[in-house]
Amino acid sequence: SYNREVLHPATNEYDGGSQTANGMSLAVGLVPQARRRAVLRNLVANIRAHKNHLTSGDVGFHYVLNALREGGKGKVICQMLSQRTPPSYAYQLAQGATSLTEAWNANPVHSQDHFMLGDAEQWFYRGLAGLNFDLARPKGEQIVFRPEMVCGIRSARASYDSVLGKVAIRWRHSAAKTEIDVTVPVGETALVYVPGKDRGAVTESGKPATGARGVRWVRSVGKDQEFRVGSGKYRFIARK
Repeated sequence: SYNREVLHPATNEYDGGSQTANGMSLAVGLVPQARRRAVLRNLVANIRAHKNHLTSGDVGFHYVLNALREGGKGKVICQMLSQRTPPSYAYQLAQGATSLTEAWNANPVHSQDHFMLGDAEQWFYRGLAGLNFDLARPKGEQIVFRPEMVCGIRSARASYDSVLGKVAIRWRHSAAKTEIDVTVPVGETALVYVPGKDRGAVTESGKPATGARGVRWVRSVGKDQEFRVGSGKYRFIARK
């Protein structure tokens, strides 16, 4: 019913083609599978047309970020957040804000401690740092480490004191290698995605990752190697 009412099949856009309309439809899973890629392209094109600025407002921003992250568009998110002209996260910081402001232009007349753009923090954890934690997923897949190394950022780290125990990741990236340190709670398993097309070039604690204790190679996924690890601390290094 939703698609009959607001989807334009000829253009693969929802409603008026706004960032919120396309982003929300993608994020909540209402876009038919055969059209998801096209709708995502339209979302990105809209952002580019606005010179990497968002138009979604406070409510829609949450869905736009989720749609982009799930679609593997971390670079687009980073470029949106780092714009130095409003509306953007970086613009608020450039105006001296130490908390999120209500107005897109950080106008001091409005609230200086607001929820505006707060969903950016979710991407800092799930996207940039790569710490994904979801108890709704099947056992063994509730913890996923998959950092998005974009915008020339060379390192990031994040941790979360979950009900299962502490979950943590720290990564460093250079022209020669990528290092990823992860911590998995006792009794749990996690998936770790290490950049690189050659699994043989990946080590864990100085040994080939494919034969390291507590580590099992699963598959190649795009430009990443997927490993399943048990509880403990691990250091993966992928040399280029």
